[in-house]
Amino acid sequence: MDESSKALLTVSGLLFGFLFTAFWWILNRELRFKPENRHFKPATGMLITSLVLLGVFGIVVPLKQAAKANPALLWSYRGVLLALLSVLGYMLTDLGHYHIYQRPKYTTNSEWVFFSLTILVILAFVLKWSFFRR
Repeated sequence: MDESSKALLTVSGLLFGFLFTAFWWILNRELRFKPENRHFKPATGMLITSLVLLGVFGIVVPLKQAAKANPALLWSYRGVLLALLSVLGYMLTDLGHYHIYQRPKYTTNSEWVFFSLTILVILAFVLKWSFFRR
């Protein structure tokens, strides 16, 4: 594995840890409310999406390339992939366990503006990378 791939994995692993910590902060905050007052915020969805994207493109894809170059890493790659899927499943299961999957009880206009802008920027990049490659 070359140095840039190692750096990418290091940065992605650290960022994944920070995002997972943010998830716990969000969950802890929601648990302060009674179950009927808890709700799933758009920002929580963006955080989980960020974790998935980072896990796939920052960790799984580089490890898959490393496993192709060095078959001795194949089981490590598979193990990391399964672990990341387990972490995602764990997060989603915990949200369900604590009744977080309820429609938002309240939202602000600025929340929806920034949520929409984020989705639009993501879609713009996906379209650009899909159809306007150079």
